[in-house]
Amino acid sequence: MAKKHVDRAVLALLIVMAVLLFNSTAGYTGIALKTSAKYVQFLAVSIGVLSVIQLGFNIFKEQPSVKLKLTDNMGRFVGLLICLVLFAAAFETLGFFIPAAIFIPVVAVLLGYRRPVVIGLTTVGVLIFVYLVFIQLLSVNLPGLEFLGGV
Repeated sequence: MAKKHVDRAVLALLIVMAVLLFNSTAGYTGIALKTSAKYVQFLAVSIGVLSVIQLGFNIFKEQPSVKLKLTDNMGRFVGLLICLVLFAAAFETLGFFIPAAIFIPVVAVLLGYRRPVVIGLTTVGVLIFVYLVFIQLLSVNLPGLEFLGGV
């Protein structure tokens, strides 16, 4: 299958999922209607708009027909999948922050980054950003905060 067709199909699927995600907030009640629903709607609109823009670029940009190649390095690809599964498994017991603090640097190394200072600063930056936006700004209760002493 040609890469441009796969790209277009994935973008169309993302648009449909964004619409479904936005519509799912209609069933929210009480305080969730003012907090969680707004966050989910923001995500849905963001994903939908960005997908429509990318689909437009994809359709109107002339592309050579290239066969889709999933990966150049199957070991790296499998390693990333294993990391993702381990992150999801650890998320349930350890919450978000501890697995993410491990997952982000490991994935960076698997993707070929070798500068420890940059990897460390990026990891800390992402964790601080998630804490400030999701916990402080949006009041989302991420799993694992009680594990960290009830932040």
